[in-house]
Amino acid sequence: MEKTIYVIGHKSPDTDTICSAIAYAEYLKTKGFEAIPARFGDLNPETKYILDYFGFENPINLDSLKEKQVILVDHNEKIQSPEGIEEAKIIEVIDHHKIGFSVNEPINFETKPFGSTATIIAQKIFNDQNFKITKPLAGILISAILSDTVVFKSNTTTATDIEMADKLNKIAEIEDLQRFGIKMKKKKSSLAGLTPEQIIYSDFKIFETNDKKFGIGQIETVDLSEAEKIEIDLLNKINEIAEKEGLNFIILMLTDIINEGSKLLMSSNANCLEKTFDKEIIDNSVYLEKMMSRKKDLVPLILKSLENK
Repeated sequence: MEKTIYVIGHKSPDTDTICSAIAYAEYLKTKGFEAIPARFGDLNPETKYILDYFGFENPINLDSLKEKQVILVDHNEKIQSPEGIEEAKIIEVIDHHKIGFSVNEPINFETKPFGSTATIIAQKIFNDQNFKITKPLAGILISAILSDTVVFKSNTTTATDIEMADKLNKIAEIEDLQRFGIKMKKKKSSLAGLTPEQIIYSDFKIFETNDKKFGIGQIETVDLSEAEKIEIDLLNKINEIAEKEGLNFIILMLTDIINEGSKLLMSSNANCLEKTFDKEIIDNSVYLEKMMSRKKDLVPLILKSLENK
């Protein structure tokens, strides 16, 4: 087993996963640990922009966690973990999602119902008077909070998220958090040059309940029209991926952060969701107002529907 501790988030890494891994690894280094931030998969344009803006290198890309010591951030369900997780030594988990985790020995496990994992880490390191948060580190933690709370518009946003962002910004000194957050989101929302497969997998998670296994991808955009122009191609690719991955169904959330709602594109095998949304599904799609969060709005709705069948 390697001595190095790899701090890593879920597959198809997003900004919260990457920035939380970097920040927590930096904190652990000051405590004498040999900690390295890592990832499993490519960075999305939003995350690339943030790391470039605040001067951080990309975390190393691991092919497998086999025989490595790891700290999991921003997820705890092993189905969302990188390859080799079953043969890794998990020593800690920091997350803000529902708990779907078990391990055979006691470990540090911290989960809080905040809008982002970065909020938990910010709170943790602010409580350590021996650790000084640098301006760049404060910047990536704020960015992760803004990203996961959809610039404080998601109903996952808590008072603690806003409090931590304000506290961090006394160090980062970003002139206008709302404007900066929208600028970040525009980097991620552009679909130019991306294939349908890249779009679907850019922020994609797999879930399991009872005998069902399904995937949900999410794109955040300031204008749905760009995605709607290639809707047929996206639906075709969703069906192809569902069959290839052996999933009962796939949903792609096209989330409009300006008008605060999501259009759901569903694979043709998603007939089990017919009554889930209390709204007619036409041509494998439906628009739902105020649906912004996969974690809090969509996943619980689907799990409840499937468990009642």
